[in-house]
Amino acid sequence: MKQEEIGKFIAQCRKEKNLTQAQLAEQLGVTNKSISRWENGKTMMDLSLYEPLCKILDIQVSELLYAKRLTTEEKTRQGEQSALQILATKKQFETLNIFTQILVAAGILITISFTNKYGVKLIDKIIILCSDILYRV
Repeated sequence: MKQEEIGKFIAQCRKEKNLTQAQLAEQLGVTNKSISRWENGKTMMDLSLYEPLCKILDIQVSELLYAKRLTTEEKTRQGEQSALQILATKKQFETLNIFTQILVAAGILITISFTNKYGVKLIDKIIILCSDILYRV
């Protein structure tokens, strides 16, 4: 992301909507100085303002981040890339889930071997302690 390009794009879109910096600022609940800083590329807005800003300016978030209006073809391509990224992220979460399950199983096996080696008294104490905690809640 290039702040200056995004800032110029915000200014262009704002002017196309015939909005002043003060009017845009009021709609977003920020100061007109904030709008000026964004448009001059000095700062970027808070992430929570992307969606409301885009709605006011009648642009998509992707257009804001690319600092240009996207053609239908570019939007389609970008949508496909987003879908592929979502699938890759889903795969990573599935892998993480499997890894977590393996760690839990290993913990259970360690607990069982520890209990067998040092006797049942320790596990009984743990179960009683956990039961007491659960009944208090």
